[in-house]
Amino acid sequence: MKKLSCMSDLWLFESLNPEEKQHIQALFRRPVYEKGEFLFLEGEPAQTIFVVVEGRVKLYKTSDDGKEIVFGFLTPHSLFGDETLFNDSIRTMSAQALERTRLCACYKTDFEALVAQNSTISMKIIRMLGDRINKMAEQLSDMAVYETQRRLARTLVRLARAHGEHIEDGYRLTFRLTHDDLGALVGASRVMVTNVLKSLKKAGVVRDDPDHRLVVSSWYLAETGLDYEEEFKVQTPKCQCFKKSLNYNSPE
Repeated sequence: MKKLSCMSDLWLFESLNPEEKQHIQALFRRPVYEKGEFLFLEGEPAQTIFVVVEGRVKLYKTSDDGKEIVFGFLTPHSLFGDETLFNDSIRTMSAQALERTRLCACYKTDFEALVAQNSTISMKIIRMLGDRINKMAEQLSDMAVYETQRRLARTLVRLARAHGEHIEDGYRLTFRLTHDDLGALVGASRVMVTNVLKSLKKAGVVRDDPDHRLVVSSWYLAETGLDYEEEFKVQTPKCQCFKKSLNYNSPE
């Protein structure tokens, strides 16, 4: 069996040198969760940091009225549970394996002992976490500022960049999302998501591939900050109907 390398390519430890990465790798264990199993539940003490090696994990919480609010889908090389680095906290959301999932897991006490003994490693980690916090703040701002259409479009862009595969005319998500999944991600009803997707497809922002996976168009990714002309040499025609289409409003 191929030996798992938990930390080699993880963004949090990109600035560490090979010797420092070896110290990190020595801390991690390698559990396996079957489809439907919970890694942890909301309200439990946060004692472990996880990295996805293989599979997919859903992060969500349940509102007071019983509604499931999905925060994201984690795929290989995603880190989560890192709030345990800062204080004695409880889990603010639940994590469930959506398929057979292999993880790297590190106990908080072991990790704290290492960073306490090595100030160079600890400072590099703090800088990387600061960058992640800024990105999370942007996502929360989107939820408060952008209307459903723009929240959904920006969410699809983030998913395409993080979990998409490049094809001729854009980025295709590597997994399927139902309208219920999308509604939970942006805080909207399934009916609203269905109507908004129609307008986004009409504008050429997204489309369905033959396997019913969403494809975010190259021209829209370019307009939102990804330079396809330079990186992939792909034509990025402007869709003149985009602004008009995004004026669509539909009651929930």
